[in-house]
Amino acid sequence: MFSRISGRVGKQAVLQSTLSRRFESTVKAAEAVSALASRPVAAAPKKKRAIGGFRGGVVGFLLGVTTAGAFGFVYLIEEYQKATGLVLNSVDELEKSSLKVKEYVKKIESVEAELKKVRESGATQQQVAQLKADWRKQNDLLIRDHLELKAHVWEIEQDVDSALGRTSAKKN
Repeated sequence: MFSRISGRVGKQAVLQSTLSRRFESTVKAAEAVSALASRPVAAAPKKKRAIGGFRGGVVGFLLGVTTAGAFGFVYLIEEYQKATGLVLNSVDELEKSSLKVKEYVKKIESVEAELKKVRESGATQQQVAQLKADWRKQNDLLIRDHLELKAHVWEIEQDVDSALGRTSAKKN
């Protein structure tokens, strides 16, 4: 449509410019102006618009959608790979931590087993108190037996001294 309008405007502009230049015109220019003025202005022939314009628009749209989809898909794949890498790193760290925890649990279990053995073989406070009481009784018995033995030996010495007729220098 623009070509039709510009064609009409162009012819009219030529006519007006030639008419306004009356003093500069030559014979040929005057003839051209009269020929143009006498001839009716014909409408520009209509160009049939091909249906290819619509197809071009659809193809362009589909090409744009496909390109945008491809870039979006590539972006999603990259983000997926990054996220997968982060998850794998987290799983590796979790595995290392769980192995450390397992080692700590084994150490704790071994220490608990040793502690159980010590408790079984060790004495309680009540047992220690009983042992102290038994030791004191035994010590008292030994002291008493020692004193009795000492008294018995002294009696024997007295009997031996009296049998020999000596006077005892020791007196109790």
